[in-house]
Amino acid sequence: MKILVTGAAGYVGGEIVKHLCDKKWVDSVVGMDINDHGFKHLKYTFEIRDIRESMDDIFKTDSIDTVVHAAYVLPPIHNKNLMEDINRGGTKNVLKASAKAGVKQILYTSSTTAYGFYPDNDQPLTEESPLRGNDDMTYAKNKKEIEAIMAQFMKEHPDIIVSILRPCFVVGPGFKNPLAEHLKKKLVLLPSNGKQFQYVHEDDVTNVTLLLLEKRIGGIFNVTGDGIMTFSEMTKMLGNIRIPLPWPVIYPLNNLAWFLRLGFITQFPSPAMRLMVTPWIASSEKLKRETGYTFKYDTRSAFADFVRSVKK
Repeated sequence: MKILVTGAAGYVGGEIVKHLCDKKWVDSVVGMDINDHGFKHLKYTFEIRDIRESMDDIFKTDSIDTVVHAAYVLPPIHNKNLMEDINRGGTKNVLKASAKAGVKQILYTSSTTAYGFYPDNDQPLTEESPLRGNDDMTYAKNKKEIEAIMAQFMKEHPDIIVSILRPCFVVGPGFKNPLAEHLKKKLVLLPSNGKQFQYVHEDDVTNVTLLLLEKRIGGIFNVTGDGIMTFSEMTKMLGNIRIPLPWPVIYPLNNLAWFLRLGFITQFPSPAMRLMVTPWIASSEKLKRETGYTFKYDTRSAFADFVRSVKK
């Protein structure tokens, strides 16, 4: 296979690139991102390029037959229009170039945030649950919208294998997103009515990706570790102190800190906190049943691996 990975300098994309280069069934890997991540390998070529720019030359020159689309603005930014243009516009650009080149498979890393954070969520969420990503949280909103774009693409291009992964929060030694930074604070401001949470280890997300590519498996799959844990348990494992605040207090307080760009208090707007206070647990039974995949980590052991990396 000759594989293009978008978002190659990102958390998930970077892990996928490293492991693909070690596989005998992979001839070459081209990574694309706006930042260089410094990874070197005989099979690997890196291109600094905006996901919204033309990439026809890459598909042609490198004879790309497989695409892993992992480019996405994960940390919230204050410029919502730019964030949405990169996420949605970039995806459309990748799909257009892929169809033009006649690739065999496209794998897109979506998220269980596409289901949205609602009190009446299915328990657990399955691949058949409605996608209701909250419109006031750009990340979840765009994940929902991109899945609609992917669904339309699949109808128009039935000859291309499309694989969509919906991981929950990915954790491990590389876990550095705003939630990770928030939990690492010595005093952690959290909603007092927080619900239980689930994680999936970065190794499991990578391994599932490799499996679906090697076996050319299409379909939509939740990718979530078994088990759940509380935010109290998370802060205790990290050796920090949880400061529980009522929702009517923490929501405006956090939003004000976000608006004033007080990064030492928060790195995300308050709508993102809904993931902490609503039932948002998804099942990976379909993935296990249809692919035979066995997870290496459950929620607790995945988070424990992150804790070990923090305390080194």
